[in-house]
Amino acid sequence: MNSPPGAPERHRAFKLAFVSLLIFSLFAQCAVVWTQLEDIRDGYFDFVLYYSAANIFNDGKGDQLYNLEVQKNYQKQFGAGYKDWVLPFNHPPYELLALLGIAKFSFPVAHALWAAINIFLLTLILIRIFPFVDASHRTLFALMLFAYFPTITALKMGQDSIVTTFLLVETFVSLKHRRYAIAGGLLALGLYKPQFVLPLVGILLLHRRWSSVLSFLFTGLWLGAISLAMAGWNGLTGLVSLWLPMVKRGHVVWPELMTNLRGLVYVILDLAGLSEATNILTLVLSISTYIITLRMWPRSADERTELFDLRFALAVVTTALVSFHLYSYDGTVLIIPLTIMLNRVLKEPNPYPVRHRVFLAILIVAFLPLVPNVLLSAAILAWWALLLPVLFVVMVIEIWRRPASAALSVRT
Repeated sequence: MNSPPGAPERHRAFKLAFVSLLIFSLFAQCAVVWTQLEDIRDGYFDFVLYYSAANIFNDGKGDQLYNLEVQKNYQKQFGAGYKDWVLPFNHPPYELLALLGIAKFSFPVAHALWAAINIFLLTLILIRIFPFVDASHRTLFALMLFAYFPTITALKMGQDSIVTTFLLVETFVSLKHRRYAIAGGLLALGLYKPQFVLPLVGILLLHRRWSSVLSFLFTGLWLGAISLAMAGWNGLTGLVSLWLPMVKRGHVVWPELMTNLRGLVYVILDLAGLSEATNILTLVLSISTYIITLRMWPRSADERTELFDLRFALAVVTTALVSFHLYSYDGTVLIIPLTIMLNRVLKEPNPYPVRHRVFLAILIVAFLPLVPNVLLSAAILAWWALLLPVLFVVMVIEIWRRPASAALSVRT
């Protein structure tokens, strides 16, 4: 009987196959984007909603920022006038501060500048997370980040998902260095999409990281004051009116395209004609998922250990699962847990246990070229989210098998 290959040989074989897959996936995604360059230039994608909102404010109409008719008229000026509906800007006004200067350029130039800024942020994400992963695998992790379907989609769409990912990475780094106040402030900056920061704030609150919570509240109040100054009470009232219908399917809310629990529950229930129960079942599953995550994150958790890295990664997976509104580009945040978990697997000297083999299978499926593109074109992208509950279970088992008393290593 042949002896099993040693860890280096086993890892080398996996990395060789996986890198080939990543390169193929990256070129396939870039080829898709190449065929859509004209659509990007003509404002068919989401950057038009940020660009038009910034121009509304630049023109001194902040109080009309959330007037859908005003948004539609502005979007018509930037190449999307053939549409008979509007892509609503429904984020707090303070987010536009990063776009006011860019919006002074023509639409194609502004989109290119925004893409360049996001590519710079992707580079910073790698720089910031590299100290916490094995140096011999960093090229692999960089290739994962750029070959990932949500990353490419966020760049193409002109979305803000890469900014969200950067803020979560900076939060992770701040917690690792026990800079709790900075971590809370960073999470507050992400309130333009509150579903991606509130679950983490909840964990910090329950674990009595008071400096984080107070910093979050203080920064959030400042951002609220800035938003009020930008749009006024009438404007903010209009923002709330845009949020309320998002609990229902229609217009810009399509659960079948969401890669989270809401999307999965919808497509499964829809097969049985029970889609009306989507919200209540999603709520029950979300609460259960969050409770399990809290149980995996004890109050005595030491941020300096690699076990904390896994707990943070699990919290990000949970955030993606329970987020009520998540489209493909927002899945960019999942590169954090995928990187942290793969780094853990590649450190394993023994033959892969079942949970690691399952994780590697998840990883391969997640990067299969054009699979999400096909699902998206068929309006059933939510099925791609089937990977997330499995990833969640794998990471729970990984944490459970590594108690705090057996901390993997402590970095000072």
